[in-house]
Amino acid sequence: MPGRTSAAAPTKSRPLVFAGLAASPLLVVIALRPFGLVLPGGLYLGLHSAMELLVASVAIATFTVQWFAAGTAVFREARSRFLAAALLAVGLLEAIHFLVFPGMPGFLGPASTERGIYYFLAARIWTVVPLLVALKMPPGSEHALLRRRWLIPSNLLVAAALVTIDFALPADRAWFFVEGRGLTPLKVGLDYAIAGAALLGAVLVLRQGARDRVGPPRSLSAALGTLALSEICFTLYRHPYDLFNVLGHLYLVLAFWFFFHALFVATLLDPYREIDALRAHVEDELVVTIRRLERLQEQREDFLRAVSHDLRNPLQVVLLQSDRLARAGMEVPAVRRSVSAIRFAGRRMERMLRDLSDATRLDAGPLELVRAPVDLRGMLEQLLEVEQGVLDTRRVVNEVPADLPPLDADADRLDRILVNLVGNGLKYSPGEVVVRAAREGPQVRIDVADRGPGIPATDLPLIFDRYYRGQRHEGEGLGLGLYIVRRLVEAHGGRIEVASAPGEGSTFSVRLPAASAASSAPPAVECVGP
Repeated sequence: MPGRTSAAAPTKSRPLVFAGLAASPLLVVIALRPFGLVLPGGLYLGLHSAMELLVASVAIATFTVQWFAAGTAVFREARSRFLAAALLAVGLLEAIHFLVFPGMPGFLGPASTERGIYYFLAARIWTVVPLLVALKMPPGSEHALLRRRWLIPSNLLVAAALVTIDFALPADRAWFFVEGRGLTPLKVGLDYAIAGAALLGAVLVLRQGARDRVGPPRSLSAALGTLALSEICFTLYRHPYDLFNVLGHLYLVLAFWFFFHALFVATLLDPYREIDALRAHVEDELVVTIRRLERLQEQREDFLRAVSHDLRNPLQVVLLQSDRLARAGMEVPAVRRSVSAIRFAGRRMERMLRDLSDATRLDAGPLELVRAPVDLRGMLEQLLEVEQGVLDTRRVVNEVPADLPPLDADADRLDRILVNLVGNGLKYSPGEVVVRAAREGPQVRIDVADRGPGIPATDLPLIFDRYYRGQRHEGEGLGLGLYIVRRLVEAHGGRIEVASAPGEGSTFSVRLPAASAASSAPPAVECVGP
């Protein structure tokens, strides 16, 4: 597809662009070579020391982070442990190279160009070879040689073996560098071999890409490519202090910076940065979502208030007219039955509207209760009389004792509690619904019991939730009655419980505070009709 080709072309050309830019300093120095520019010894030693210490420090730092990160449960990976241990040996070899370079104090022998090249080549080989091996290593490998207790000792043993070999060789050897003549063919050949291996590794990393990589492909490929340029520089110098040597070390510093980025920054830090960015995005989306939900909640509450208010007025007209029709047609059975049906449907609709209004009011904030002593038995008697025609109050048994102390309650809200509980019991029970009450310390316990089919165990934890009607509902109601009861009881400082068993009925138990002796006379018995 044309679109896909155009999108992929810039990605494929990036390595070539980077290679061209990275090689340009080398081409400039090659052009200046006839001038034979050599830096003063003091200046070069300062630059060399700073660059070698930087390379050694980066190698040790990368080892430390990779080693401990690779040992965690989150980032456990054999390749990271393998490379980390190799970088420890590389850092030590770089530090020894720094000490044995001409002009430095030496290490287990004199400082010379020959010894400096020896440790430098050893460090480069031990940088490239483990990387090439790691490319073919399964990341989840649990091979015995890749376990933590073997990797560090084996790499320290490699470094110690190289130091032992150097110490055993003649101090005046000239394998890699001859004073006055420059580099030997062996040294140049090894540099080209290292450069070729590094370039091969860079190509392999790019080819593997995201499928199976050691660190991000671009950073690791750039590190290997820059390391190859460094080795090419070290094939060209004739004097330890000339520009090719300086440029080679600059390339080396850049290569290890890319190694650090690939094996530390991009592998460990970038994922955390992405998580932080994702978290910030999610938080922003959450804020927007919360605001949208708040607006929807306000719109819903406004709608419910409008519905419950605007429908209640015409409904009152229907109820008043049904009362007039009932009085006018008491002697006609057909009229009486029709009017009774109208009144029943109208009063039930009014209860639904009150449920909607109460639910909206409860969600808006704490209720302001008008508390006073309430005679529960007298209130229940008047409630059953008012609800005739809407509820089958003939099946309600009032067993509230006459000497029960008054409740400290809001009479209107207590009316809503009783109407919902008694109406619920009548709806689901074909037999009697019994209302009992007893004093329990500073509270009064009110039980509303029915002998219906009971409530399924799966419904019991949810029946007091808003809009939950359970498995036994018959398509009536809004699922707000028990929710409103719970909220009104809690507003009084009480609590509500339910006990139910299939086939044995249900008992709703409400505990409300009893009125104190100082406020118990005279008790209020009036109830507010629905």
